[in-house]
Amino acid sequence: MSLHPPHFRTPSWRLIAGLSLLVVVPLAVLTRVGWHPLTSVDRHSDDSAHTLVLDHSWLLSTSRALTHLGDPVVVTALAVVAALVMALLRRWRAAVYLLLVRAVALAIGDGLKEGIRRARPVLAHPVAHAHGFSFPSGHALGSAALYASIAIVLGSRVPFLARLALGLLPALVVAATRVLLGVHFPSDVVAGLFTGWAVALLLAAAMQP
Repeated sequence: MSLHPPHFRTPSWRLIAGLSLLVVVPLAVLTRVGWHPLTSVDRHSDDSAHTLVLDHSWLLSTSRALTHLGDPVVVTALAVVAALVMALLRRWRAAVYLLLVRAVALAIGDGLKEGIRRARPVLAHPVAHAHGFSFPSGHALGSAALYASIAIVLGSRVPFLARLALGLLPALVVAATRVLLGVHFPSDVVAGLFTGWAVALLLAAAMQP
């Protein structure tokens, strides 16, 4: 069974995924070499976001709640549940696809973190803590891959705009919370988002019959 509606053909998915990688690869290289214009913008943006959440407690509490949409445990659980639903509907290809997207997203995220080895932001009054390296954001990458993959398997059963919103908005919200909580730089979450979307799109294209 097709993973996506026939009017959105495989070459289009590959093109979009390729454009996503054109964002990720330069960011990874510039981050690895510590390109000053990028690091300067990152630090300034983090400082501004930090001041904003310190001045608005509702924004801090909202960010702390919404960031869980991208927690690795939550994302993995949702991927498994979605795959089980597809299996119950006898949509075996879609079930395998959902699990594969999650596994590949985890592997690529961990690989990039170890390759870039970027330290996390250091703030005067931290409001959250996270372990491991900073680039890319695992929350942003995982949520982008998950919600995009679910939107893809829904196909034409759901209106296009609803699928587009599902594929984009939750991941964008998660990405914003990671910067607001001061555990990632903006370039970390941008790289995570585009990597996650690329994973979902490329695997969808690869798994077409």
